[in-house]
Amino acid sequence: MSQRSKIGLVAIVLIGVVVAVVATSGPPAPAPNPPGTFSFAVLGDAPYYVWEELQFDLVRQALDDHDLRFVLHVGDIFWRPCTDEMYRRTHGWFNGLRHPVIYTPGDNEWADCWEVGSGGFPPLDRLDRIREIFFPNPTRSLGGGSLALDSQSSREAYAEFVENVRWAHEGIVFATVHLVGSENGRDAVEARRRTEAAAAWVRETFADAEAQRAAAVVIGFHGNPSFERPADDPDRAVFEPFLTALEENVERFGKPVLAVHGDQHEYIVDRPLVRRSTGHRLQGFTRLQVPGSPEVGWVRVVVTPGGRPPFAFEEHVVPRWKYW
Repeated sequence: MSQRSKIGLVAIVLIGVVVAVVATSGPPAPAPNPPGTFSFAVLGDAPYYVWEELQFDLVRQALDDHDLRFVLHVGDIFWRPCTDEMYRRTHGWFNGLRHPVIYTPGDNEWADCWEVGSGGFPPLDRLDRIREIFFPNPTRSLGGGSLALDSQSSREAYAEFVENVRWAHEGIVFATVHLVGSENGRDAVEARRRTEAAAAWVRETFADAEAQRAAAVVIGFHGNPSFERPADDPDRAVFEPFLTALEENVERFGKPVLAVHGDQHEYIVDRPLVRRSTGHRLQGFTRLQVPGSPEVGWVRVVVTPGGRPPFAFEEHVVPRWKYW
């Protein structure tokens, strides 16, 4: 064997060793929560495809490995079809996690189900099934270590909104409201009713936070409400009166507020909320948009109660080639 051939063979062997090590190595060990803090996870908009389901297995493993108070899924639990079998599969995934899981629906699992590829289902029929399967007891979370929740459905005027919930942990008030992508749903009557309920829940949540002297408020939902667009933009208008209620209460509260959502599949942390009546940017407001398909992952939010700022963010995405 020539010297050049020997060098080539050695190079091939070394490359093979490196590939094998990288391919079989697991994620880094979870970092402990710093003293005086706690963490929770946020994720959404995945898995959409079979290979992403394999990556999602690694996400679930990572969630179980981390010290988290709870997991918040902000919707789009799959792409298609909108069958009961798909709902039950995801329900099983949630209940298989060791942490409490709070889920708020996205458009893929009901509002877009009229599409042929999604099964051609009536969207409101699918919404009813989601509420039956995922929220049989709206006062308890899914997952392990069941978390007690306050549900908007206990208010007679909003009895159908089992998915809108609220809870508190270490002086931080958390809530979910049901807002989705695809222009916040395509049924104008249903969307108006649901968005008015979201606005009412926001107002009640901030009143509760003020009564508790909470250090911060966190609100989770699915649809991107186009914070950065002009006030008269149609894509933004479909999220009224929720946006007005949010602006008014963020300004009045005067303490940190975090909104977490999905929909656009791009990891973003910014401060996009402007009080439209004054034109002033609300500096106490932070928006977290989670990554989504083809990125399969989650975001760890580390909370320092009373801190300024109280929230720090870590994006965790499974490499696209990683299936084990």
